[in-house]
Amino acid sequence: MKKIICLYGNSVYYGHERSNVQVFNLLHAEGFDLLVVTNEKGVAPEAVQVFNDKGIKHESIAYPDWADMRKPFTVVRVLKYISKVIKHNFAFYKKLKQFKPDYIYIANDFMYLSLVPSFILSNKKIIYRLGDAPLTGWKPFKILWKKYIVKRTHTFVCISQFIKDKLTLAGRKPNDRDVVIYNYPPIRSSDKEVLLPLHVQNGITFGYLGQLIDIKGVGLFIDAAIALCKKYSDVYFILAGDLSYSKEYTQGLLNKVQEADVQDRIIFLGSVENIKDFFSKTDVLVTPSVKEEPLGNVLVEAKSYYTPSIIFNSGGMPELIKHKHNGYVCTESTAAALETAMQYYIDNADLIEEHSKNAFASVKELGIGFAEYREKWLDVFK
Repeated sequence: MKKIICLYGNSVYYGHERSNVQVFNLLHAEGFDLLVVTNEKGVAPEAVQVFNDKGIKHESIAYPDWADMRKPFTVVRVLKYISKVIKHNFAFYKKLKQFKPDYIYIANDFMYLSLVPSFILSNKKIIYRLGDAPLTGWKPFKILWKKYIVKRTHTFVCISQFIKDKLTLAGRKPNDRDVVIYNYPPIRSSDKEVLLPLHVQNGITFGYLGQLIDIKGVGLFIDAAIALCKKYSDVYFILAGDLSYSKEYTQGLLNKVQEADVQDRIIFLGSVENIKDFFSKTDVLVTPSVKEEPLGNVLVEAKSYYTPSIIFNSGGMPELIKHKHNGYVCTESTAAALETAMQYYIDNADLIEEHSKNAFASVKELGIGFAEYREKWLDVFK
């Protein structure tokens, strides 16, 4: 039985974290002996719930506070960070000696930086699940990637071809071990049958699922939605996301909707775990991230629920969406472009059912079904 020690220190529970927990669950179910090393300061309760429900071993150790490495730097902050890194390495190396793994699983630049001393002292194979572009904008990280990470890592698992191309730019030479594995719809933490407060008999509903923050393009979605509400009386918009994550930004969106007097058709649902119900009420998903997203778990989830998606033409998302076949790819990252995309479905409502079927069929076509996902991950640890 192959043994894997997995690093997991994040306190939030968004797409990146959900996807890593999904990998842990798969490997555990396939008979690997897993030990997930979590942050003693606490990780998201949703992750702990999955670990406990699935019987995945997890133990906590001290992790450094990566906020100490953000500007402005001070002598006190740097010394504090170094002391935490030393403590982190002692604790992690002790786990390595006790558990004796065949592989180390990691998925974060800062974690890698913090554990360089332990990695130098260990000959264990490192599997790096690369869920975002390498942080090479800061010179120390650029050097770390080029001189160490790309050489020390045994296998990179990139979540999109877009990310794999970024890995090449970071200095990784072509390697047959490196692979692209698209995310499989992640485990949701709740199975509560809480139904959403929306019951549209006629008309079209556009949905958004994700963080309510500026880089996700939520403001652009709201602007386009308000414009369409002024033109049509049977078009609805629902947004699922934590209303408290960025309170000031979210309140600004709520105020804008209220000022336009369309709060009965642009509805903020708050956090939603009943994804089945969300997609049953969503005709077309809108994911207008202005940041170059590495992929987008929500697009894969939408496909699994027969839902076409509207996206911007950036990052790894266009790898999953075929324009006017299983979704719509905007040529510009603007509210006007979103309005045009949604207008396309309003004008061609009969195409929604066809695009919905195409979206579901593309799961197999793109090789992002569970069978393919499972096979590729098992190959990584052969």
